[in-house]
Amino acid sequence: MTEIKKGEAVIFLEDYNLFDTNVRDQEGMFYKYSTFDGKCLVYVPSVEEWAEPTLDSIKQKKPGHVPRKYANLCKRIRELRVTGITV
Repeated sequence: MTEIKKGEAVIFLEDYNLFDTNVRDQEGMFYKYSTFDGKCLVYVPSVEEWAEPTLDSIKQKKPGHVPRKYANLCKRIRELRVTGITV
């Protein structure tokens, strides 16, 4: 598998239970890969939730291509940052 770009469409290859929905063979949007635990962060539009599959359980739908709808979604995503500690 080639390097996956942020926003690229991916397909789930294995059974993956996401809030009581099996997303096998469904499309998701790849967001990022974590070297910490070897999992990916993938948004699944049909369930409107995020999944954390392993890299070998997904495949690129069209390698290197980022659909416009996913490119626009990626622009709006911000990762959670701790800005201050309250006591």
